[in-house]
Amino acid sequence: MDALLEAALEQLARVGFDRFSIPEVAALAGANKTSVYRRWPTKADLIKDALRTAMDHAEEAAGSGSLRTDLIGLGQTLAEFLRSNAGRSVMRILLSEGDNAELRAIAISAYGDVARRTAWIAMDTALRRGDLRPTVEPSTVLFTLAGALMHRVWVEKADPGEAYVQGVVDIILNGAAVQGRSQDR
Repeated sequence: MDALLEAALEQLARVGFDRFSIPEVAALAGANKTSVYRRWPTKADLIKDALRTAMDHAEEAAGSGSLRTDLIGLGQTLAEFLRSNAGRSVMRILLSEGDNAELRAIAISAYGDVARRTAWIAMDTALRRGDLRPTVEPSTVLFTLAGALMHRVWVEKADPGEAYVQGVVDIILNGAAVQGRSQDR
C-alpha cells in the first residue's frame, strides 16, 4: 500500500477524524503536503482512498465452492482487517464518530464495496447450491460471524486465531445444540 495511504490509516486510527491532519500524514509518510493536497483535496478524499485500498485484498476470501471454507476465509480476512489500521479506523468512525454522516458514509461505502464483492456473492452462491436453507437470512450468518470476531478483538482483547474462526463458523452452520434433543426443558 502507498506510504501516504498507510500513514493516513495510522493517523485516523490514532486520533480520529476531527484531529486528522493532512500535513501530519505527509510528515509521517515523508512527503510534501502540497503534493498530498493535489491528489486528495480534502481529508475525506484521502481517508476514502486509504480505506478502499486497504480493503482490496478481501476479494480473495471467497469463492472456494464450499460455504464452510468461504466463511472461514471471510472470517480470517475480517479478523486480519479488525486488527489493522484500516479496521481500527473504520470501527472508530462507525462506533465513536458515527454521528458524522459524511464519515459514516465513507466507512460504510468502503466496507460495503468489499462486502458486495465477496461476502454477499459467497452467500448467494451458497443459496443457489443449496448449502443454506432458503429460510436462512444471509445477513444473519455474516453479521453473526462479524459480531463474534469484533467481540473477540475489541471486548476480549484476544486474537481470533484460525481455530476460533473455525469454531464460530461451525456453530453458525451446525448450531450449538445437540441434534435431535429438545431444547424446551
